[in-house]
Amino acid sequence: MVTLLLIAMAGFVLWAASVYTYPFRPCRRCSGTGRKTGSNRRRFGPCTRCGGTGRTQRLGSRTAHRTVLSVRSELAKERQRKRDRKATDRATHPRRLEDR
Repeated sequence: MVTLLLIAMAGFVLWAASVYTYPFRPCRRCSGTGRKTGSNRRRFGPCTRCGGTGRTQRLGSRTAHRTVLSVRSELAKERQRKRDRKATDRATHPRRLEDR
């Protein structure tokens, strides 16, 4: 049971890493060409699903990127708080005040 849980967790981590690294996949409607296929002249043109790019976003890619961005911003805020605290401590340290 524990082995199965570890395998599932490892699979989820690999999937999340692949979604973060490769957020787009080929469009299913146009097979990644970006063009409609059709039997007459009016049916040709850019694919309506992907807008002619040939790519669509994978399931979970937005969530993965937003999660990473929020974690990074929280870490940056914590580093800034630490720098501000250190600067305040240096400015108000008793030895510094005696030297003035």
